[in-house]
Amino acid sequence: MKSLVEEVPLAININDINFAVMLASPFDIEDFVVGYLHSESVIQFNHDVHDIDIQRQDDALLVNVTIANRCLHRFNQRQRRLKGTSGCGLCGTESLEMAFPELPKLPASSPFPIEVAATLKPQLREFQTQGAHSGALHAAFWLNHNGEILACREDIGRHNALDKLIGHLLRQQISLSFGAILVTSRCGVELVQKAILIGAPTLLSLASPSQLAVKMAQQSNLQLIHIPKQDAPYYLCGVSQ
Repeated sequence: MKSLVEEVPLAININDINFAVMLASPFDIEDFVVGYLHSESVIQFNHDVHDIDIQRQDDALLVNVTIANRCLHRFNQRQRRLKGTSGCGLCGTESLEMAFPELPKLPASSPFPIEVAATLKPQLREFQTQGAHSGALHAAFWLNHNGEILACREDIGRHNALDKLIGHLLRQQISLSFGAILVTSRCGVELVQKAILIGAPTLLSLASPSQLAVKMAQQSNLQLIHIPKQDAPYYLCGVSQ
């Protein structure tokens, strides 16, 4: 019988300023913090983070992150903008701008071999070490262009799992010019955004993405591959079929 998955409240402060509170699986926290701050456009590089202090308080984790001054200035400007509109809430235009920021167009890259994508599913379980002990965990993987799995991060939240993987890639200074991200969860817009922002050329998903996710991937030149449960993998965008 598998043990129940662990989930804890996690509060992130940036230079002692309250930033976010969320629920997460309590492992690979440093990776998560770096990846999350990158996805939120608070930082761009691993060296933008000077220190991560993690403390446990009862059943919660308190994380204070010290970031570079140039990043802190942008962060403070953002916080002031939010406070300035808090009386009646963000207007629709500003809310949409924050939820759907302008994304870069990725450089052209070699197609990820579709025949390699077909061999991946049987390999995934071997790398899901946390999931072997408890269910209900999502996973995100980094693959080289030959389809070899180089890293895996897991979390109860699908966004968190990908942020943990992004943080690992940044902290290890892994080149993203060749390779792919694979996610086991539903491929919504948010996961596509995160993949584009980190500069991954290819995103593979075990679950079918939404129409908006495919449209966003097309606009940013992200190669998007669906690996169905039964049928062969296929490109949704990025390569003419």
